[in-house]
This record gives sequence, C-alpha cells and structure tokens, in this order.
Amino acid sequence: MFKKRFFAFIIDLIIVFLITFVIDMIIPISDNAQKLSEELFDLNNNFIDGNIGIDMFINQYSIINYGLEKELFLSSLISVVVNILYFVLYPLYNGGQSFGKKYIGIKIVSKDDNTVSSNQLIFRYLLMNGIGSSIISLCFIFLLNDLSYMYVVSILSILQFIVAISSIFMVLYRNDKRSLPDLIAGTKVI
Repeated sequence: MFKKRFFAFIIDLIIVFLITFVIDMIIPISDNAQKLSEELFDLNNNFIDGNIGIDMFINQYSIINYGLEKELFLSSLISVVVNILYFVLYPLYNGGQSFGKKYIGIKIVSKDDNTVSSNQLIFRYLLMNGIGSSIISLCFIFLLNDLSYMYVVSILSILQFIVAISSIFMVLYRNDKRSLPDLIAGTKVI
C-alpha cells in the first residue's frame, strides 16, 4: 500500500507543480523580487565562502527572505488555492480520488468505509501537504517582523517534517496503514 500511495502522491505533486508553474508564468516577477533573489544568492555564497559569520547570515537572510516572501505573496496564494482545489475539491467530487490516486487505483474514504466528507479532506490535507503551514505563513507575513517571521516559518517547517516522517512510518508499520493526517481526519486509503 505504501508504494501505491507514494506513486499516487508523486503523480499528484507533478500535476500540481505543472498547474502552478503555468499560472506563475502568467504572473510577472517584479524587479524587486528578482533583485532580492540575487541578494539571497549572493548572501548564500558569502556564507559558504566564509566571508560572513552565522549571526550576520541569519540576520541578513531573514531580512531578504522576508522581503522576497512579501513580493511573492500572490504566487504563494495561488499555490495554496491550486493545492486546495486539487487535493480537496477534486477528490470530493471524484469519489475520494485525485488523478494520481485514480491512476494507481486507490482512494480516500472515511474510516468506516463511507464517502469522505469535505471536512475530512480539508483536515487531512491541511496536515499532509503542508497547506496548513502555508496558509499560516501567508497570514503571518503581514503580522510579524522579518526575524519573527523566519522563526515561525522554521518552526512550521520542522512540524511539517515531523508529520511527514511520522506518517511514512505509520503507513509502513501500522496494521491499518493509516497516517497521522488519516487518524486526525478520520480517513483511510483503500
């Protein structure tokens, strides 16, 4: 079951990436975003080359990345919307299947084998694909200063990593093959 879920997930990620990529091609990148990207690249090189210390790197990184995240807000928002449409709405109206799950021959159902609800799909994917942490990050970009924002995003990334790793082990070793998001949302993949 793990291999099927993994390959379905990879197919879905590729589809979402392509959709988001095409939409992002339509949205022009601002000169400021391009400038900040170049500054971030130079900062990374200076740190790797040993020209600056860790304190200066973290300080400058948080300032530059914060500005870049603000510049790319629309692109990030579109990515979140595409993920919600693809991973929540599409399976809701397609018998619990995304395109990848349909291709592989698996689907999401409620834990008692009933049709999966919109609330279950929302809770499942808020945890599973990092949609929840992306939404929180988008909200905090305008509420926090640069360093605080970096800490919040770092903590969210660590939590998302923990959820992902624990979910992999749960699917591999639990008898019912349910991941952490499946347990919280009351779903399973069959």
